Amino acid sequence: MRTPIVLALIIILAPYGSSTEGTKIIDHSGDSILEDLSPVVQSAFNRAMSDDSDFEAHRGAWILLSNSGFEVLSQTLPAGQLIELDWIKGAYLWSPNQKTSQLKALELLKESSVVEVFIPDSVERQTPRFVPNDPDYPDQWHLDNSGQSGGTIGEDVNITSAWNNLNGSGVTISIVDDGLDHNHPDISPNYVPSLSYDFCSSDTDPQPVGNEAHGTAAGGVAGAAGNNGIDVVGAGFGANLAGSRLIACSSPDSLEAQALSFMSQSIDIYSNSWGPSDDGATLSGPGPLTLAAMEDGVYNGRGGLGNIYTWAAGNGLQSDDDSNADGYTNSRFTIAVTAVDHNGEQSYYAEPGANILVSAPSNGAGVGITTTDIVGSSGYTNGDTTSNFGGTSSATPLVSGVISLILEANPNLTWRDVQEVLVQSSRKNDFNDPSWMLNQGGHWFSHKYGFGVIDAGSATDLAINWTMLAPETNLTYGPSSSPIAIPDTDDWVVSDFTVTEHLNVETIDIIVDITHPNRGDLEIEIVSPHGTVSTLRSPNGDNGEDIQDWSFGSVAHWGESSNGTWSLRIRDAASGSAGVLNTWSLILHGIDTQSDHDGDGLLTVDEVGTYGTDPYVWDTDSDSLSDSSELENGTDPLSSDTDLDGLLDGIEILIHSTDPLSPDTDGDGLLDGQEIMIYLSDPLSPDQDSDGDFYYEFEDCDDTNALINPGRPEVLNGLDDDCDINVDEGFNFTDRDFDGLKDWNEFHVHQTDYLNSDTDGDGLSDGDEILIFSTDPLVVDLDSDQDGRYWFEDCNDDDPLISPDGAEFLDGIDNDCDNDVDEDFVNTDLDLDGVFDFEEFNIYLTNPVNPDSDGDGLSDGHEISNSLTDPLSFDSDSDSDGF
Repeated sequence: MRTPIVLALIIILAPYGSSTEGTKIIDHSGDSILEDLSPVVQSAFNRAMSDDSDFEAHRGAWILLSNSGFEVLSQTLPAGQLIELDWIKGAYLWSPNQKTSQLKALELLKESSVVEVFIPDSVERQTPRFVPNDPDYPDQWHLDNSGQSGGTIGEDVNITSAWNNLNGSGVTISIVDDGLDHNHPDISPNYVPSLSYDFCSSDTDPQPVGNEAHGTAAGGVAGAAGNNGIDVVGAGFGANLAGSRLIACSSPDSLEAQALSFMSQSIDIYSNSWGPSDDGATLSGPGPLTLAAMEDGVYNGRGGLGNIYTWAAGNGLQSDDDSNADGYTNSRFTIAVTAVDHNGEQSYYAEPGANILVSAPSNGAGVGITTTDIVGSSGYTNGDTTSNFGGTSSATPLVSGVISLILEANPNLTWRDVQEVLVQSSRKNDFNDPSWMLNQGGHWFSHKYGFGVIDAGSATDLAINWTMLAPETNLTYGPSSSPIAIPDTDDWVVSDFTVTEHLNVETIDIIVDITHPNRGDLEIEIVSPHGTVSTLRSPNGDNGEDIQDWSFGSVAHWGESSNGTWSLRIRDAASGSAGVLNTWSLILHGIDTQSDHDGDGLLTVDEVGTYGTDPYVWDTDSDSLSDSSELENGTDPLSSDTDLDGLLDGIEILIHSTDPLSPDTDGDGLLDGQEIMIYLSDPLSPDQDSDGDFYYEFEDCDDTNALINPGRPEVLNGLDDDCDINVDEGFNFTDRDFDGLKDWNEFHVHQTDYLNSDTDGDGLSDGDEILIFSTDPLVVDLDSDQDGRYWFEDCNDDDPLISPDGAEFLDGIDNDCDNDVDEDFVNTDLDLDGVFDFEEFNIYLTNPVNPDSDGDGLSDGHEISNSLTDPLSFDSDSDSDGF
């Protein structure tokens, strides 16, 4: 399937899984049983503990994890049956006798550390796993191997359980190949034209030309639409599919670089089922631009998380080819995928290599892969599907599809995290094959199978609760300084580098420059300090000359420590010619387990794996304390204010000497932050509340009086009741007794009662007394003669007939108190004697109502005005003559 056309085609799939080493008891001597369990088992417990809504109602058995021992549990648990389980040391099954809720009892035992974990032994009705309704799905044994093709049941990618919750939704896979038939009814639903391009024709349509069916078949394996009742289903049947038409034409370095960096922020996975010729005599790889494009992709693509590059390891086994002769799969930026058949064994064409990360099911043993074909008769068949696809070209897009599920499960995974997930979750297949070796990192590795067959179920479970890897460190040793002869013997030539750093190795690059007339004679290995051997090249029929500046890649040492001597071993396995190892270099990539990149006193690996702090920032939470200082002090390096008192942890320790673990250092009921930033009080000295009014001394203007504090209403009493520095504020606008005086003035100026309009009770309002009468509102005003007029308005308060309301009489008295006497009689003449009454009474003393006061027959007026006689003295007329 990887056809030799300068660039050959390969079909790829990568399954996830875990090695099956048989049942064994897991011993936990540490404090926590849960933390010592495998990630998959831990995640199962965590899921059960997080879903606690039914704990109260549970009436059945419980699963317990406890280091307390059988006897202690028997004595402390309520009556029931206790069984110690075989699979995990410290695990028990407890069935209480009473069918009542046992939640409170278990919670108490957990609080007292008798029990670490408890979960219900739930009885669930099992439901069938998701089975797509696509008509050709039963033939897709690589997804669900029921033995339908005569193969081994279960030799598949274990994807159906993952499909219960995941299908690659939101993840984009680009099929970089000879085109993608986006008109295919199983391709079109997932096809994204804006992320697709034809690099051969320089247009936006990657539709294949003629019988270019390879990319369409690969696309179907990766992401054909599923459960739509049409044809087949892809591993990531909910993923977006993009197409890049590249290998249908001669593709120079620059064009490959463009294709592998196209829309790198939107495309997540580049699936590549192509590479150099698999003839066993070709040593070829990407040019510098392509390598740079991939490097940029993993460091900057996908929002900085890194693009995923899957690559077919090659189909040249029958030509004694090795994937280490392929520069694309040698790159640590790619996931090299090889193939196994429906029995889980190496496919007859599948190349081995130290660079192979995973295996995936593909054709072999007479059985092919069923997938999409170009619509019509231009493809592999005359229909829309083919059942004869295969090679590592099919295995690779299968891995791409599974990775889409992994990224859907955890979109935050970096490109290195994805590789680590695959290493940890892949399933050890062909268990008894002698190629398997256990490296010092605890991983089983095979040059035939990598870390095993990809297992979608295990990989997605692992990804969900994944802890991100620490940043990578790269160590370079070499190039070596002196050439070393390679004799024409069977003896090993060895060259060493001693590595002093402690790196948790992920991948290694071995760059060699060898002069030899027949490089097919050479066998090349790299041996780690722990004895793990990576076979980089085995003797074959390659008659080519030299191995010039070739970079071999190996993943076989994943998880091993870098510290120690690394040995490059070369020997000439055939007679006839000799050679020279001119130079070689060793580059190790992984996690530095002893470096502290930010100088905060914590190892980088611990910051990422244990504490979750930023390994490149000495103070992750920016609270002025280094991450290590926080751990020493017991504060949280991820929270700038551990005790939530409003003060940064560093400010508490370095400036105020307060306790960063106690929000109220002096125990006075006030947060340290409140005391310092709001109340300006001393957080190290308890503040008092002497009067018990819930206001501290620093905020209470009178801490001896509970009725005076900032929470009290202001009262008109001459005191600052509400402690606002103002006295009786607000009362200069009120008049509660409606006497015309403001309350403030009554209290402070007049000393009158602001709630009594007549303070002295004299019938006059205080306002009238002050504003109108100018009398003293504190002294009772009298009305002695009871004439309704007070003394201050009555000109004679002893005579009720004299008042402002009295009538003026002609009596020589001011009867109406208007300061005028007899004023009403100035112009009146009641007796018509020609003299005004006022004059009669006050001047002439005559009788104003008697015209002749002296009775002498002459009117008073006549006597006064005419005869000029005394009107009060009788004038006689002795002779009675009228004169």
